[in-house]
Amino acid sequence: MKFDYDKMYESEDQSHIDWVKKMAVWKACQLCSLIDNEPTNSIIEIGSGRGDVLNACLPFKVKIAADISSEALEQQRREYGNENLVVLDADKELPFADKEADFVLLCDILEHVENPTKLLRQAARVGKNVMLKIPVENALLVKLMHSIRGIKYGASHPSGHLHCWKLKDVYKMIEEAGLKITKSKFIGTVNETSEKGNFVKKIFLAVIGAIDRLMPNHLLSRFLIGGSFFAIVREKSKTD
Repeated sequence: MKFDYDKMYESEDQSHIDWVKKMAVWKACQLCSLIDNEPTNSIIEIGSGRGDVLNACLPFKVKIAADISSEALEQQRREYGNENLVVLDADKELPFADKEADFVLLCDILEHVENPTKLLRQAARVGKNVMLKIPVENALLVKLMHSIRGIKYGASHPSGHLHCWKLKDVYKMIEEAGLKITKSKFIGTVNETSEKGNFVKKIFLAVIGAIDRLMPNHLLSRFLIGGSFFAIVREKSKTD
């Protein structure tokens, strides 16, 4: 049984929506900071949800949103006035022409599909560039909290996450898709903008963040609490 995304979007309360919007602006800023002289006329987001991240990607003129949830797209139309909406299943071939857009955005979507490598290839076919935000959740404390709460990856996951990756898994997936990374960065969870959590949690994360900054390649964050991988990738050329 597939995860019911329409039900998820229908049931979320306003406080959660407000938090998602704030995080969306942060995500868009991190993503767009990687753009380096590439054309930014058009962008297609696969798995756009309500379109909060897409709307915050300011450099782009033409924005096309695609999602499996018609409810999410309708909320996007009402919130942002976007009429370039496409209902699709990201596990199937994308209904767009080769190199139709300057960028295809995959923000927190690959972990939701059965075959993320296939979606990466499809995105690189449609876009001259692919902009990625991928959660790195295979970390000690994340797995411990999931175990305590009885949360399992799959259709029963509260957010519909089918996969749980380490950073090395992300690199392998990109390589297997035949793509190359042109620019990237990893940001530990402790550095993500979020007001969620009590005082003790915030202090704990602040301590972890301080230690993490002293270590190479965010090793502590990657081992303990994970983070997010941001990148621009594209198809390899014959000379790569």
